[in-house]
Amino acid sequence: MIWARSDYLTPRQGVKVTVNDEVANRLGFTKGMVASSLATGFAGLPIGTVWEGDYPVSVKLINEKERRNSFDDIENQTITSPLLGTTVPLRQIATLTNDWSEGQIIRRNGKRTITIKADLNRNSLAYKVLDDIRPKIEGLTNSPEINISYGGELENEYENYVPLSKALATSLVLIFFIVLFQFKSFRLVFLIMLTIPLSIFGAAIGLVITGYPFGLTVFLGFMTLMGIVVRNGIILIEYAEELRRTHQMNVREAAIASAKRRMRPIFLTSAAGAVGVVPMMLSGSSLWGPLATVIFFGLLFSMLLSLYVLPTMYHLSARQKNKSLN
Repeated sequence: MIWARSDYLTPRQGVKVTVNDEVANRLGFTKGMVASSLATGFAGLPIGTVWEGDYPVSVKLINEKERRNSFDDIENQTITSPLLGTTVPLRQIATLTNDWSEGQIIRRNGKRTITIKADLNRNSLAYKVLDDIRPKIEGLTNSPEINISYGGELENEYENYVPLSKALATSLVLIFFIVLFQFKSFRLVFLIMLTIPLSIFGAAIGLVITGYPFGLTVFLGFMTLMGIVVRNGIILIEYAEELRRTHQMNVREAAIASAKRRMRPIFLTSAAGAVGVVPMMLSGSSLWGPLATVIFFGLLFSMLLSLYVLPTMYHLSARQKNKSLN
């Protein structure tokens, strides 16, 4: 006994195929052959893959759509024996009856689940499509017994946030101790680390302007941005300390002179890094667009704010330190 499904049938309705063992064996057929042939004709047999650019398209051998939507199509499905090469219609070796079958109950984490999948057009971005249809999906039901969750790219990003957060915290700690080893002053280290939130502020503005959502690549962009902007802070603070040691400048003069002197190298390195990711930002790619946006706006804003905020904070912190010593 074999169950066959047809597109026009309801989810729990099917066709019961009762194979006549005597006739089937005489012609060289088994129930497994019959089941495989039916599955090939109605579900499709994968025979290869065709690539359209970067997108794989599965090729299946399957009956035409208009030949697999009725009871007669299943009856007339031809079955070929690989042993004898005999080809006969299914009705010759089996009896078909329309009957009800037990439906398949799919569970995920112990809960009954219905999964709805969708394929996007090549030029469409998944997050934009989800933002458009999400309010409509949420409004489908108000029942507390039904829970709607989202998979795909959104679920994968959430799963990666935990290990990436640990990596981000580790990076911050390593940067802190490396800078502390160089300057041997907690005050200067905290001033240099101040450039990190300045860059995050610019990156957030960039995401708002471009409309890219916060995602996995944005997170990676923040991690990349930290090392770049901390370097700018090290260049400025180190030169200010050198001016105080070698030229006997006071704190205010050293802060102003270091900002003027280091403006060119900070501007050139930041501008070069920002301009280099412009093509990625303008590509509209859901993968590289957010990453490039974070780097572009983060570098520009951190460059401008560092040249003004960091010397000011350096002056104020040193003055406060002198007052505490006095």
